[in-house]
Amino acid sequence: TFLAMQVPVVGWTPLRSLEQMGPLGVFLGYQVLAVCDATRRSRNLSVWQFVRFRISAFMALGVGLVVAVAVLAPMGFFGPLSSRIRALFVQHTRTGNPLVDSVAEHQPASAAAYKHYLHMPLDYCFLGSLVCLFNRNNGCYFAALYGLVAFFFSGKMSRLVLICAP
Repeated sequence: TFLAMQVPVVGWTPLRSLEQMGPLGVFLGYQVLAVCDATRRSRNLSVWQFVRFRISAFMALGVGLVVAVAVLAPMGFFGPLSSRIRALFVQHTRTGNPLVDSVAEHQPASAAAYKHYLHMPLDYCFLGSLVCLFNRNNGCYFAALYGLVAFFFSGKMSRLVLICAP
């Protein structure tokens, strides 16, 4: 992101666009997790001390983010959601422009599209769900959450079937 911000056309856009705030929050959360783990190893914290330290670190991150948003939002620092992102949450309406209305990739995906593009992975989805049901760990939770998010958004726009595919 830092290198992309050096390009004059891009500038501060990665830090101003709302659709990139979620990934930035995840990145900051992982940085806090890494600092917590490094602190646990260096200080030899017990389990309860580590849990309290991690909770306080995430509370500090949350307070810092709330303060940053409270200061920057009234100044108009953050831009609105792009039309591509808004289109995922609102029902498609006719624009009056036949070229825009006829673009097939902006239409909701059908069951045939999932079968055509995903084929074998779609057949194994049920088996993978069973494995995740009986083997609960962070990887399985991530796979289940990713599957739900991918299914939701790919159902809104057919081009996302391929983007969200495994």
